[in-house]
Amino acid sequence: MSNGVKSNMNSDQLINVVIVDTGQLADVVLSTADGGNLLSRGLRGLASERYPDVELSVSTIPSAGFAALRRELDSGDSSLIASSPDIVVLTVADEVSRFYDRGQPSLESIQEIETDLRAIISAIKSKVGAHILVSSISTLDPADMMYTLHGQSEEPFTLQAQRLNLMLVGLSHEEGISIIDVDRIIAEVGGGESVTGPGRYNEKGAVAVLEEIVRILDDYGFMDDRPLMAQIGAAGGKK
Repeated sequence: MSNGVKSNMNSDQLINVVIVDTGQLADVVLSTADGGNLLSRGLRGLASERYPDVELSVSTIPSAGFAALRRELDSGDSSLIASSPDIVVLTVADEVSRFYDRGQPSLESIQEIETDLRAIISAIKSKVGAHILVSSISTLDPADMMYTLHGQSEEPFTLQAQRLNLMLVGLSHEEGISIIDVDRIIAEVGGGESVTGPGRYNEKGAVAVLEEIVRILDDYGFMDDRPLMAQIGAAGGKK
């Protein structure tokens, strides 16, 4: 992320936020009235309460993961692009399944996931110029409190989640995208009190993640009349 300027986002404009949802993410941003399952006040309601002059449109697009989304973007017939988003929110949560589905060594799986995500970021930036946020994943698995890898036939969820989160850190530096640091957020509010399963959070965890999303959008300048901060990575990629 950089201090480069993209454009002004005036308070009377509608800010279009599109969530590419693979499950839990919709419950973090949508109120129960809007289709979520956890929160009485979602992203739209929280932003409206704190920034009365700001109007967000928040919608979700179902996704089968990064590989499928990349194919959709490459096809030229993408519901994500057609929605003309100002902000796109993605998550690595569903990518854990790729370790199991293909039976590949972890490093090879991570490389494929990173390649797909990098292509997605490039397509979104070039086609609609939206700001991109990617959610990491809590590394806590309440059903498997791992202390050693001895005797494990495959990597546990905790280690795979760590690999995904680490990959995101490098990609964020190179591409300028923002990370919603769910692992840190959940640790701060107490994983034992907010995690219900691998990549699954209760109301307490969802509220904490939602607060972080609003904070990031505010930092970029979406919540007032400041010029928007651009997303520029070390490789010079700018949107």
